[in-house]
Amino acid sequence: KSLVDEFSQFARMPAPRTVPTSLGTLLTEALGLYHGLLSDVRIEPRLAEGLPLARVDPEQFRRVVINLVDNAVEAITGAKETGLMPIEEPGLITVETSHDPANGVLRVSVADNGPGLPAGDRSKLFMPYYSTKGRGSGLGLAIVRRIIAEHGGSIEAGDNTPRGTRFTIELPA
Repeated sequence: KSLVDEFSQFARMPAPRTVPTSLGTLLTEALGLYHGLLSDVRIEPRLAEGLPLARVDPEQFRRVVINLVDNAVEAITGAKETGLMPIEEPGLITVETSHDPANGVLRVSVADNGPGLPAGDRSKLFMPYYSTKGRGSGLGLAIVRRIIAEHGGSIEAGDNTPRGTRFTIELPA
């Protein structure tokens, strides 16, 4: 049922209904959903002050953030369960915002200190049905990319220094 629901949402995703939105407020609300739920992973917002409003569909953008944070939580907890990351090492997910007026973009990044991604996986990450987890539909990041593209933006995955993965979203400012 979950797979069919995700596929249906991917196939018939409504066009975004964008409204001027404070990314800081939206991210604070989305991250608030995790309050008290995670014992071995800390989420640290680093939200820039005075950002211009972004034209986003708040519900769709919230879905993007939740998907990226959920993936980061899974990467960290999976790494601890399989011994790729010491159990006593605290898991950390940072969610940052910034404004680049010279390029006319707002940036949102979600980074974790998990095991990171092999370079060969990065080119396939956003393809439908591709998953590095061995479970799930492989549609989560495909949906994320589609939502961001329909907002006129872009998303890319890269290394988080010193360890982990960083997803960076750029939206028109």
